[in-house]
Amino acid sequence: MPHPVFSHLFGTLALIAIMVIVSLFAEAMLYVAFLQTQRTRLAEVAESVAREIVEIVSIHTLGEGGFTYMNLKIPQTVGGAAYIIELEDVEENRLLVKVRLQHHQVVKVVVVPNFGSGAVRVLNHTVIDNTRGIEYGPVLYVPCKNPIVVVIRQNKKYYVALGKSINSG
Repeated sequence: MPHPVFSHLFGTLALIAIMVIVSLFAEAMLYVAFLQTQRTRLAEVAESVAREIVEIVSIHTLGEGGFTYMNLKIPQTVGGAAYIIELEDVEENRLLVKVRLQHHQVVKVVVVPNFGSGAVRVLNHTVIDNTRGIEYGPVLYVPCKNPIVVVIRQNKKYYVALGKSINSG
């Protein structure tokens, strides 16, 4: 016949195991809710960047200038985490805005920003423009100082890029 100490010990261990399992389950549910919230925040950032691209391309094609840029109104962090915004060409006059966190959660938005006669493409290299004090290219790492969206006209084609201020002041 088992000693009563062992049955109490097994009962206590079973209760502790159940508490650990329930707390791990609750933690997992909270983490899933956090990831869904982050995904929603990333989608809002991607849509905001897409709207800004459409707006600046329309302004740029109306003015027919060679270089136009404007400030991006985006948060510096998403839920306290840094993020990356990337632009990709899907096809002519269609751009893909990808926003992702460091742990590979990605939100994509397709942009159709053509209001003029030329093709709209993504600038596929990084440019450091010391005269204007900005750096721009297809990728923007946020948080950064003064995020911007840039449109450049070359040979009846419009190139869109994301950038930031590089001035120290």
